[in-house]
Amino acid sequence: MTDLIAGSGVDLGIAQAVITTLATALTIGIAFLVRPGLPTLYWSIAFTLSMLATYGVVAGEITDTEALRRASLGALMGAPAFLWSGFRAAWGLRPHLWAGALLAGGSALALATVNDMSWFTVTYRTVFFAASVFAGLFVLDWARSASRRSDRLLLPLVIVSVAFFVTGVATFVAGFVFPPSGGDDFTLVRLVSSIGMLVYVACALIAVVGPTARDSGLGRPATVSTAWQQFERTASDRLMRAQKTSEPWSVVYLGLDDAADIRQTAGAAAFARLSERLEDEASTVFPAESDVGSPSAGAVVVLVPRGDAAVRDLLRIILERVTLLDLHGAIPIRPTASAGWAPVSVLGYDLDTLVYTGREAARVASGKGGDRWERVGATIVKRLISQSELP
Repeated sequence: MTDLIAGSGVDLGIAQAVITTLATALTIGIAFLVRPGLPTLYWSIAFTLSMLATYGVVAGEITDTEALRRASLGALMGAPAFLWSGFRAAWGLRPHLWAGALLAGGSALALATVNDMSWFTVTYRTVFFAASVFAGLFVLDWARSASRRSDRLLLPLVIVSVAFFVTGVATFVAGFVFPPSGGDDFTLVRLVSSIGMLVYVACALIAVVGPTARDSGLGRPATVSTAWQQFERTASDRLMRAQKTSEPWSVVYLGLDDAADIRQTAGAAAFARLSERLEDEASTVFPAESDVGSPSAGAVVVLVPRGDAAVRDLLRIILERVTLLDLHGAIPIRPTASAGWAPVSVLGYDLDTLVYTGREAARVASGKGGDRWERVGATIVKRLISQSELP
């Protein structure tokens, strides 16, 4: 989203203005209005800042107002930080909104007040590098979660963010290796950043608007299998192979306690983030060879290739970790979860049976006060039989 338009680049600047205007309209119209919240608000701020700053750059070029052009260039540098804040808010992390405001204001002031061209070149390379750091931070936050890495809509932005960060570092280092001239070398930097902005905006738009359109049911239904269907196929295959050697596997069904109350008081967006954090914690706590899937918001199923003693320890750890989940005040109560443990030694190797009885055991645990686990046994099986016999 960073850009430097040369005096001869008015046409490219106009193209950028068109792209940022379209991105702003789609972000506000689809993302923010359909799913209002802090993430979509921060993304809307990022694209709006990009649009207004690009207008300022083009206006400065056309009217030959150098102060306006430079200040707009500096303001544009804050957009990647606002985007980063939006994704952190969406992932349940502290957003650090001040970073975008500080970078936009500081960069605008610095570029507008530097008169010497050589020093302007150094200043621009510095603020360009600062903006690229937030693209790198976005990639780091994305890489820390398995559920984020599995979201294909984020991949284009991840790739271009890596390129953005590498370019920012290379540009910054080159400013020390080669003496600042403001000549052809700097013109090349301006051209690369101008073209890169178009690609970055397009990828950011996919990452921001795509999930909202997908989750809200806009457009045609997806023809590809869902993540849960993929989990079912993989888990069923692994259980079939394990049955041949009688390996001790289990299914653990985790369900958030008071899910309806949390959704009602905190909102659907906060509940979705809490559900994502629950899945992330399960992926972290359970062994790497486990399979983790989510059949619905607030529920996580784990296929664990471990014996009873190991599963007991893992259940204790995951229930403790759930109580420590922090969404920075978005959830009015301390989150807890209940777990249903369905071992193959009791029920066999059929995945549907294991998930079904595990879910029932989790409900029993929740009915006993929650924040505990229940193992599938004779009591759970009799309960299911009695329910099936009801008219």
